[in-house]
Amino acid sequence: MEKMEADVVVVACGMSGLAALTQAQESLNATGGGKAIAFEKSNTSGGAANMGMALLAFESQLQKEQMYNDFTKDDAFNFFMEYVHWRSDAKLVRRWFNQSSETIQWIQDKGVEFLGVYKYFKDSHATQHMVKAPGSNTPSERSASFMNKRLTEYAQEIGAEIRFQTTVKEILTGSKGQVRGVVAVDDQGNEIECLCNAVIVATGGIGNNVDMIEQYMGWKWGVDMFTFRIPGIDGDGLNMAWKIGARKAKINMEVTYNTPGTTDIFKTLSETGRQPNLMVNLHGKRFLNEEVMDNTTFTGNSLLLQKGHQGFTIITEEIVDYYKEHGLDYITYHHGITHMDKWDEELDAYLNHKGIEASGLSMLHDGKDDQETGGENFWKFDTIDELCKVTGINQANLEKTIAEYNDMCNVDDEHPLGQRGYDWQFTKDHRFLKAINQGPYYVARHMPGGYGSLGGLEVSENMEVLNDEMEPVPGLYACGNDTATVFSDSYCFYNPGSTMSYAINSGRIAGMECVAYMDSDNFIDPES
Repeated sequence: MEKMEADVVVVACGMSGLAALTQAQESLNATGGGKAIAFEKSNTSGGAANMGMALLAFESQLQKEQMYNDFTKDDAFNFFMEYVHWRSDAKLVRRWFNQSSETIQWIQDKGVEFLGVYKYFKDSHATQHMVKAPGSNTPSERSASFMNKRLTEYAQEIGAEIRFQTTVKEILTGSKGQVRGVVAVDDQGNEIECLCNAVIVATGGIGNNVDMIEQYMGWKWGVDMFTFRIPGIDGDGLNMAWKIGARKAKINMEVTYNTPGTTDIFKTLSETGRQPNLMVNLHGKRFLNEEVMDNTTFTGNSLLLQKGHQGFTIITEEIVDYYKEHGLDYITYHHGITHMDKWDEELDAYLNHKGIEASGLSMLHDGKDDQETGGENFWKFDTIDELCKVTGINQANLEKTIAEYNDMCNVDDEHPLGQRGYDWQFTKDHRFLKAINQGPYYVARHMPGGYGSLGGLEVSENMEVLNDEMEPVPGLYACGNDTATVFSDSYCFYNPGSTMSYAINSGRIAGMECVAYMDSDNFIDPES
């Protein structure tokens, strides 16, 4: 067994672990020196954040330059705490939000550029600080990978070490319950014992562990939940921390929704199916104001209440032609579909099972290959009868729903303002009321999805891992998705960029505080 020593050990080097490693080494260098080391089971750093684009901040210099001054840190704190009904640690939320703008500068100081500040959907706040991809002046998928690459280089430049393809198997403790090191195994099967003063757990949750998803959230992955699955995010850190006395916190999912086998592959079909048109459940009934479909958390939550956790948007050739002429109702930076130029090409490819270039995200959340099953989540039908036979939607209810919906879409000549239509059921804006007339009909089936799990470890505002008595486990810290109970029951897309921002800022807090712990009166010698 190889024997090593370090001041700080970081378990995993995804976004939060990379931030923790970097900050810990900076803090050690500023207080007389020392060593921080990360053990990462894969062959690269950054983890799930390599698929990301942006992170949240409030009152940053970039926001000031874009004259976005009307949503302060105080506004953000009050808005967020009301959104989660004060079911989050207010001290941690406040610390995160207050630090967020300085973290943008911290990243810029290392040579990372940002394009600017963006919204996620029409009603969100402009909090996404979009990482600039080299050579591009538009938002780019996976641009955060360039930020992670630079942070990795910087961490190593200032003395931190990363052991890739090395998996931590156990957290070691001393006689007083204090952390004293870890045991890891490299890709050749060689064991490593690394003694240290503090351990930071940053393993990213349970997003790839279908058994734990079912155990802790009750969803069967690939059946009624279609989240991203990042290889290696299997709950390792949670299980190791729980084993040495860490308190179990509620685990939730960063719920969104997608069209399995279509989202991130047939992007024009997918985005057209995500416009605010008629959506029904298997009972053939509407169940939400489709105007909120651009808020993917709200839509995902609503889908989770339906039979089979599924909903179907229905449009006609007439609506497709409208979008071709006038453009889509909703355009997002994330998927970047601004026109319908590829509709016919993608429709032909999908319906005839032709290959098409997919985004790197597609293989991470789609549980079934539509092209092998003949297209089970997007269809073209000539009749309502055929539509219902294939999808299983209740035909009598659907026909009644369409009749009612079309009536809502009609111009009301008696309305005092001559306003087009009125959604008496869910109050959808009349601009989005488009009647479902004769076929052909295009149907997209949507399922709950998400970016990963949130929570599992209870932590303080200093990212100290707490035990069942809500007291710190000496020397044990955690950050990122393993600790993200701050999002409570519903991820807040009104403040886009939150997950990556929380990962980086919680990592930085863990890095600062574990070094401060070593010089504090609370420090317990690992060998005592």
